[in-house]
Amino acid sequence: MKTEDMVSYSMRNLTHQKVRTWLTIVGIVVGVAAVIVLVGLADGLRSSVSEQLSAFGPKTIIISPMSMQGGIGGGPASVRPTLGKLFERDADKIERIEGVRLATKVIMANVDTKFRDKRISAAVYGVEPEGYTETVSFKVQEGRFLQPGDRRVAVVGHSLAKDAFGSDEIRANSMIELAGQKYRVVGVLQKSGTSFGPGDSTVYVSYEDGRELAGAALAEREINGIRIIVNDGFNTEEVAERIEFVLASLHKVPVEKKDFTLVTPKFIEDQVNNVLGTLTLFLGAVSGIALIVGGVGISNTMFVSVMERTKEIGVLKSVGAQNWQIERLFLVEAAMIGLVGGVIGVVFGIAVVLFLSLFGINATPSIPTVFISFLIAMGVGMAGGFIPARNAAKIPAVEAMRND
Repeated sequence: MKTEDMVSYSMRNLTHQKVRTWLTIVGIVVGVAAVIVLVGLADGLRSSVSEQLSAFGPKTIIISPMSMQGGIGGGPASVRPTLGKLFERDADKIERIEGVRLATKVIMANVDTKFRDKRISAAVYGVEPEGYTETVSFKVQEGRFLQPGDRRVAVVGHSLAKDAFGSDEIRANSMIELAGQKYRVVGVLQKSGTSFGPGDSTVYVSYEDGRELAGAALAEREINGIRIIVNDGFNTEEVAERIEFVLASLHKVPVEKKDFTLVTPKFIEDQVNNVLGTLTLFLGAVSGIALIVGGVGISNTMFVSVMERTKEIGVLKSVGAQNWQIERLFLVEAAMIGLVGGVIGVVFGIAVVLFLSLFGINATPSIPTVFISFLIAMGVGMAGGFIPARNAAKIPAVEAMRND
């Protein structure tokens, strides 16, 4: 029996039991579509994070007084309690390290913020305007950013200006109160939409005003962070290692017990990739379960088919069909179920991914995933039909002919 004859014969048998065949195919469709959609969502999330990372800047380093186990180039980090503090002298020392172009100081505080008759608690950043603007990628939507010498003026993030106070929108030249002190708004920022850039719900004031607003929460000359720009021609990670060593020496602690954290583009990318890698593996495993269930469905269908066609098997053997031909015949049927289910599953999965993108959900159909899912569907079909096919081949011709 030729291969084309086996395919034609299998097609007739599958169409003879249409309901059973299509119910089995649905199991494969669901499994393949689940793989494509779930992995597509994970890849879309990875793409979105990578896009946001570009806003961080390849030459930017952030230092915060929070210890994270791991360090530069280390594995996954975990936050542990720390008494670490940063001071102005740390920034001055860092700025003299080879490869550092600038080190700008940042003060952060949560401050009672009032606009008209509404109050909220908002994050306030006290920054050095010239240095800080080089370490971020935000754009001003209305008005201007802070300038050297500014006092009692503020720049407001987009979400805070447009949404935080209900129907009352903060605009340039609006007056707001920070910790009971009046500030004139000189600018409103564009929406950044990134977790790694400036916050859309942040108020920016001058460094001096930020220290006043922080008050007793900070010790004398204490700061909350340092933002660094690395000179062109220097490797960011190498400069970060030098900063780590110098700062650990300044704080009189070993590098492995440092009381601060350096955040570099690679550091963020490593943490994100670790999380997304685990997420992708989990989603792949979940969708893989659906494929296994589909394989069980194929196996069940083929077992029933063998039992129903025992006499037919006897007839085929009586006219000269060999055991391997009987086995291959049932394997072809199982593979065809996997093939049809794979094709429909791929089309359906891609359609769902494209449909989700219409609603702003970042999902990316992966060509390798589509190809692998299709091959897996074929493999699941053949694997599900292997044992039933072997059983069919082993049935003696005489016993099969006696079967009613």
